[in-house]
Amino acid sequence: MSAAGQDNVGVETELTMSATDDDGNYEPMIRIKMDSTSMLTSASIDALVGPDLIAQPSVGYVRHVDDEGNVDWVPADTHFHEAEIIDVDEFPRASSIIDFESVAALSFRQKVRWFLQEIEKVSVPWEEGHLLLKIRRDAVLNESMHLLMLVPASDLRQRLRIEFIEEPGLDAGGLMREWVLLLCEKMFDESFGLFQPTHVENLGYWINPNSSQIHRDHLKCYQFVGRLIAKCLLEGQLLTVHFSLPLLKHILGVPISFSDLEFLDEELYRNALWLRENDHAEALCLDFTIQRIDGNDEMVTEELKPGGKDILVTDENKEEYLSLLMKYKMFDSVKEQVSAILQGLYDVIPRSLMAVFDYQELELLLCGVPKIDVDDWHDHSDAKYQAFDQPTKAEKKVVEWFWETVRSFSQEQRARLLQFVTGTSRVPVEGFKALLSNDGRVRRFGIQIVPRGTPPAGLYPKAHTCFNRIDLPMYQTKQELETYLTLVINMEITGFSMQ
Repeated sequence: MSAAGQDNVGVETELTMSATDDDGNYEPMIRIKMDSTSMLTSASIDALVGPDLIAQPSVGYVRHVDDEGNVDWVPADTHFHEAEIIDVDEFPRASSIIDFESVAALSFRQKVRWFLQEIEKVSVPWEEGHLLLKIRRDAVLNESMHLLMLVPASDLRQRLRIEFIEEPGLDAGGLMREWVLLLCEKMFDESFGLFQPTHVENLGYWINPNSSQIHRDHLKCYQFVGRLIAKCLLEGQLLTVHFSLPLLKHILGVPISFSDLEFLDEELYRNALWLRENDHAEALCLDFTIQRIDGNDEMVTEELKPGGKDILVTDENKEEYLSLLMKYKMFDSVKEQVSAILQGLYDVIPRSLMAVFDYQELELLLCGVPKIDVDDWHDHSDAKYQAFDQPTKAEKKVVEWFWETVRSFSQEQRARLLQFVTGTSRVPVEGFKALLSNDGRVRRFGIQIVPRGTPPAGLYPKAHTCFNRIDLPMYQTKQELETYLTLVINMEITGFSMQ
């Protein structure tokens, strides 16, 4: 339905900021239009937003949300999905039960089609109610945040239109896209203090653990982020920023492994990996603490367990140390912020609808499937062989099969392959010639031919995201290569794991 046609039907709730005096002060105002009749009301944000969010302490490797919306961390081997049940009182239009295993087994395109059908059931029909957000362009973030936090989460399932005050334009989708772009630019600006780019910006954004020192109501800001994600999904809008891999996993509640630490702090991950694989930990004089820079640029020391500053890391207890280190970096230091994002998101959209996607698919759902130029990819790649300067015909054939398979892939499959090897599904603006490694240096996409292993495990490709390299065993046929390459990008089998 066109925006012009939409003006004549249904109940429209207008959200805007109204000037209260000549000094430029504003307060939120809600105007509800029912056909030709209008009713004017206003309320303070503090009265309507609700209590601050409190997350439960972390005790495991998977983010878990219970039936009451509380967040905690549980061991990965105790967290699993069966049929998902949706609260029909909270989401009266949604399907009450989801056969999780059946839907999760679908292809990405089929999942998206199913997701859109379910989202349509959750959404409020236009004639039953819709929202008009009237904001000033120079205050787009503050006013959008205040106004969308005013309304109950259930009202955010209504369709939304955007109007920039004192600007001509009818929102037929273009203003909505511009609004999302402006919000992303401001919310994810590092100076705003909610998010920070990971060590390689192209790998996405992570939560700023010092956000409470920058924003007094930082949890409400994160709750707004969750609501914005939900609105983008409901309205079919794409985010213009990408989340880091651990944050995508938090949103879905899927297991986070030790190797995911690499996507937040590559240097810390490498040091931790060295500690795990080598003896004589006592020589490093480490204790059960971690140092970090706070919001005032001061060094502070946090204990990983009570009395940690007095516990020396040894070969006997280093596994516990590494486990607590991961838990702190990816769970404890941001647990309240994660909880707020999840509340904002899942108060609007049933979390069961999101659970059918894996983290790779979630990025594609939120940000869209990139268009990947295979010619550019191929022209800016390198192949290395078992005997570096003397490749055999069989080795060259494996490389040829690889590129033939990539060309036969859909854009979504190419994106998943690129994410598997490099850690991100995105291509730099300058193309593959500007592909970066985790240390921020330009590093070409690489193929390394390795000896054939014992099937099936010995035939899975292995990714080295820090080097943008994929190891390909000596496959005997193109079909064999295609089978194992497809398996590895669909089943999230990685070359890094903490046994």
